[in-house]
This record gives sequence, C-alpha cells and structure tokens, in this order.
Amino acid sequence: MRKPIKAYGGNGRSAIYEFDDGTAEMRNGGTIAWRNTNPGNIKSGEFAKSHGGIGNNGKFAVFPDFATGRRAMYDLLQLPKYHSVTLAEAIYIYAPPPENNPEAYIQRVVELTGFRRTDRMADLDNWRLVDAMMRHEDYKVGIVKPIKKLSAVYTWRTMRDEHVRPEHAKREGQVFRWDRPNFDHPGEARGCRCWAECHECEYVAKATNPFEVQIVISY
Repeated sequence: MRKPIKAYGGNGRSAIYEFDDGTAEMRNGGTIAWRNTNPGNIKSGEFAKSHGGIGNNGKFAVFPDFATGRRAMYDLLQLPKYHSVTLAEAIYIYAPPPENNPEAYIQRVVELTGFRRTDRMADLDNWRLVDAMMRHEDYKVGIVKPIKKLSAVYTWRTMRDEHVRPEHAKREGQVFRWDRPNFDHPGEARGCRCWAECHECEYVAKATNPFEVQIVISY
C-alpha cells in the first residue's frame, strides 16, 4: 500500500493525502480520527511531526497510516506527564475540560479495559489502553475519493480566534502556491494551527465550506 508524503485539510469535513507521483486521495465524512488517520486525535505540533505526522487539518495532526497514528498515541502516553500519574489524572490531561468530558472518557475506558481510575499508568498495559481510548475517540470511516491531479495552489485557513498570529490572520481565505520559496505554509511554523485547504478540487467544492473563499493568489 502506498504511503502519502503530505497531508492537509479539505474543507471542513475532508482531508487530502498527497502521494509522490502527484496524485492524491481525499477522505470525506467519517470522523475526525479517521479523516486524519489519527486514532487518538493528537493535536498538531512538534510531537506529532517527530512521530510520523505528515501535516495538519486544523488543530489536529494527520498521520500517513493507521499504524503510525496508533503508535504515536502509544508513545504520547509514555511521556512523564502521563506515565507518572493515575489513569484518571492522565485522561484529564489528555482530554481536559471544558472542551472535553473527561469523566465520561474515564468511565468508557474503565468499562472497556477493566482498569480502575486509580491505577497507575506505569502499571497498565498501554496498548490495551490505547485501543480503548481509540474507541472512545470514535474511529468511523467515510468516503475515499481519488484525485488524479492536485492544484498547485491552496487556500489558507486559520482557527479564526484570538490566538492566530496577526500575519496569518491576514492570510485567511487567500490562495497561495505550494512551490513559493522561503515561505512557511500553514501548520509548518512552530505552534501554527492553520491548515491548507485543497483548492479547485471538484469534490471539495461540493462539500460544505465553513468559510467564504477570497481568491487572491500570492506568488
């Protein structure tokens, strides 16, 4: 099976996986974990990049295949901040409120594994824990659509909140070239949560786009 070399956002509910021959696949629908081949919904950043991540789709990392994403999840749980605490404490770190419901997460993991919330992470079978957490994160498949030829440009998308860098906020909705030299593309700069949206893909155009696109191609 071919492994993609780069991945980035579709538009809202899609992810694009690019191969070295210029062809691509789009994952549309399903859940975030499936679209990004990221069973643990690990956020984009240095950890994801150093553990096989090939891009980002919004705030979440994208991995080239399921095995890489699952292994990254396992390795993340080996970090001291997780490995040195209890199961309940680890899940509060992994999925903190108010964005998540850690108590429901803990209950689900306990039901699936038989572990106790007070068990020390260092004493647990972490692969078993990973698979239980993956089930809670909801890994459901959608549609895979082949793309014969990708456009040389993309639309810059941001999280559109107060944490977006001013220079990146100005790029929201604008169209840029992938081959522009000396230029950090979305998600490449340290801590950047922006993502590239596939531009001029027929299947993308038919999907629900969360933002209005401003066509300003920058060379």
